[in-house]
Order: sequence, then C-alpha cells, then structure tokens
Amino acid sequence: MEPGWRHSTIYGRLAAMDQYILDAPLAKTAAGSHVLVCHHRQTHSRCVIKRTTERSSEAALGTVERDAYYLLASSHKPPLHGARHVVRLLHAFQEKQHQHLVLEHCANGDLYHALQTSRPGDRTMCAHKYFSQIAAGLGYIHSCGLAHRDLSLENVFVDANGNLKIGDFGLAMPLHGISTHAVGKSYYMAPEMHGPHGYSAAKVDVWSLGILLWMLLTGVPLVEASSDDDQAFGYLKRCGVRGLVDVWKLEMPNDAVEMLEMLLVVDPTRRPDMATVLQHDYCTACSPDDRI
Repeated sequence: MEPGWRHSTIYGRLAAMDQYILDAPLAKTAAGSHVLVCHHRQTHSRCVIKRTTERSSEAALGTVERDAYYLLASSHKPPLHGARHVVRLLHAFQEKQHQHLVLEHCANGDLYHALQTSRPGDRTMCAHKYFSQIAAGLGYIHSCGLAHRDLSLENVFVDANGNLKIGDFGLAMPLHGISTHAVGKSYYMAPEMHGPHGYSAAKVDVWSLGILLWMLLTGVPLVEASSDDDQAFGYLKRCGVRGLVDVWKLEMPNDAVEMLEMLLVVDPTRRPDMATVLQHDYCTACSPDDRI
C-alpha cells in the first residue's frame, strides 16, 4: 500500500455469501482473487463479487480497492454526472477468511472486448462518445481525491445500456501522492514511471487517458512502452502527436488531435488536470450520457 493512504471509516454491514446465488465464475486474477457473477436471492438483481483470501498475495490490493470504493461512495463532489461512469460498490463483507466486494454488474463486459466486435467504420463516433464518458468518470474519481493508476480498456466496463464505467481500483492511491513504483499495463504507463525520481499519480492518469483515446481512435496502442527504446515514443518526443498523425497518414478529427496533444505531453508538469480536460471542446461537444 502506498504511503499516505488513509483508510475509510465507512464499513459495510456483515453479510453472508449465502445471500447470493452463483451464476458463473467470471475470472481468476493472477494473484488468486476470484471474480464471480451472482444474483441476490431476494431481489434477483445481478452483481459481480470479487472474493480475495485474506492471506493471499492480493489481500493488500483488495484492501486498497475496498477503501477506494468506500471513498468514492461517500463523496459528493462535482462533476456528479461523472459518478455514473464509475462502477458502484453495492456491499462489502468478510466471511471465512475471505473479503468480498459486491459490485455493480456490467452486462457487456470490458471495453477491450467490446471494441473487438465493433465495426471499424463506427470508430470515430464511438471514440468521441466513449472518451467523453471515461473522462467524466475519471474527472469524478480525481475530484474525490483518488487516482486510479491502471486506467485501460480492460478496466473500463460496458453496462446493459452501452454506457461505460471505470472499475478495478486495486492500484488506486491518493490523487496528490508521489510514488516510485511503476504499476499498470506497459502500453498505458506514463514515461516518468520508468524514471528513478517518482511520479505524480494524478499526472499518470492523464497520460493513460490519452493512450486510451488513441486506441479508441486507431484500434492499436500508440507505443509498446513510453521509453526511449520505443521508436514511436521517440518520434512522439521529437515531433508531437500531430507529427505522428501526419507521418502515419491517419485520419482523425482536428478536435480529437487537439485533445491528444493536450494529454500526451511527455513532460508531466505540462499535462493538464482533469478539470481542464473536461472543459475542452472535445468533451463539451459530446454529452457523456449519450447512448452508444
């Protein structure tokens, strides 16, 4: 757990796993947590239950994730519409040396797999709407004093109505925290995470948001890793986003390129905060609640 994290004082009531009926196992994480699709015996409402063994290697991440969800649930900060684009914690309980997080069910899985089945011709329109919703969700997360640090297509989920929600807060830390531990997926990691001097948790989220937008627009990652060994990253440093778009002969709306230029700034001190991002025309021109 990162230094400076403060535990939430809000705790869910004790409950038992037998209140839920297992519909299907969804996934098993590398560290041993089980993700289950269930429904409540009385209400019949579907949910996702993340079960972590207290003594497993993922127990600390489970505690961080639980506290992050508690913080988000107890905050009432603007932009409030952004809260609709964050997976909700419905309940939490501990039973038989297992910690359980009962989470909102997103019927259409994660955004990575949703994009695999989408039509390339719809990419520009979908990218605009998807990005607007993700940015609104991340803006809300930051307004609550939290940084995600693992923003990716795999950690954005699609509900039954086609709306997006950010989830998986196992690597979350305080928004203004500084860390020296490189975490997340290599495609999305900010360049300063590869250096020895530490990085701002808030700023790496903004970079990841830019990489995510690039992938929404093009269908492929911008870089393998944001280090000098990567040819595309080297070109980005020298020529900027617009230079890459031109040399690769990509067709992108100008306002999308402007947004990428705002987010994918190699120097983290020159990257904007999320409040500034949300004021850009690319966000304001598209309602985050537009249905896909």
